[in-house]
Amino acid sequence: MKAAVVEGKCNVKIREVPEPVIEKDTQIKIHVSRGAICNTTDNKVYATDTPEKYWPNVPFPFIIGHECTGRVVEKGVAVKDLQINDRIVYWTVNGNAFADYVILDTAESAVGKISEEFPEDIAAMFEMVIGAGRLLFHEDGVPLIKKGDKAAIFGLGPAGLIYHRLARMLGAGKVCGIGRRKMRLGKSLEMGADCAVSSQEENFLEAVCAGLGGKPDVIIDATGGDVVKEMTELAHAKTRIIAYGVPPFDWAEKITELEKAGISPPEFQGVESAKISLKRCIEWAEREDTGLLPVISHRIPLEKIGEGLDMCRLERDTTLKVIVTVNEMV
Repeated sequence: MKAAVVEGKCNVKIREVPEPVIEKDTQIKIHVSRGAICNTTDNKVYATDTPEKYWPNVPFPFIIGHECTGRVVEKGVAVKDLQINDRIVYWTVNGNAFADYVILDTAESAVGKISEEFPEDIAAMFEMVIGAGRLLFHEDGVPLIKKGDKAAIFGLGPAGLIYHRLARMLGAGKVCGIGRRKMRLGKSLEMGADCAVSSQEENFLEAVCAGLGGKPDVIIDATGGDVVKEMTELAHAKTRIIAYGVPPFDWAEKITELEKAGISPPEFQGVESAKISLKRCIEWAEREDTGLLPVISHRIPLEKIGEGLDMCRLERDTTLKVIVTVNEMV
């Protein structure tokens, strides 16, 4: 099969490699149609000499990618909820997604069937949608965003923009996007924000509160950086913090700082919350237009995966989500 194989730092080639095989009764084999580049994780392992230091922690050479969609072509005997030829979305797989075939373990991932009408580009990036959504639910299914909540979202990359739509899906009354780049601030408004505030403006936190009509009930950190100080200044005593991505610090080290401000630290949810998110997000996308398409800035064939990775890393003023066609959907 063909696959996008990273052979060294910033060196990816389309190679012929052996097809993966099912080794466990709970696994399924997917024929991949489209994928999406993860701007953070994929580039961490692509643009480094030591990819084994970053998730999914494998050395060169490796098949890159962890966001994709496709059809079930084979399944283990323990898989009952999915059938051959079903279209699926999931969260998550440890790499290997940018290839003709990938193996998913249904016992370790949240995997769900989607209809034939489900938009292919949305399905390609739905791993990120489910992954973002899993942080919005307790394991009992109760959402962290309540109807009428005011939500402030730090970071206007693909994840932050997706959170605009997820917040609305859960009933947020007002949404404010906070970022730095002009194009992304415009996208925030396009994605339905009531206001979009540049973090480079003086007194920008005051502008956020003015736009929301008060301090936010929910603050979502989708920056991948350190905005804990800004969040503590912006929050009120009952504000809920939702932390997405991999920041340059250990959240355990920030708990004292949050507690001093009277704010509860973020909760980190696992596969059970991902299964809740999967169900809710599929129902949402099957029911109505999710409004997620503006997140997509580019569409490329697999053969241009290197260019796509470079765009995500080096051209952030013009690049958001890059969709990759691996095979035409059949």
